[in-house]
Amino acid sequence: MPNTLRVAQANLNMDPDYDANAPMTEVQAAELRALCEKLDEPFDTALNQRQAMERIGALQDQLDG
Repeated sequence: MPNTLRVAQANLNMDPDYDANAPMTEVQAAELRALCEKLDEPFDTALNQRQAMERIGALQDQLDG
């Protein structure tokens, strides 16, 4: 698991409102949209919180790598 994703996972797991199967949060959507625009990647509005976290981690790793 990439380092960025591990940190995000740890932070979300400590959040009592985190529900992996719930729709992504507004904060996740904003971060994901910004990353998608930077990397010219498609933005998927239908991701749940876990999927969004994983996608954000993968895109962040692309930017960092």
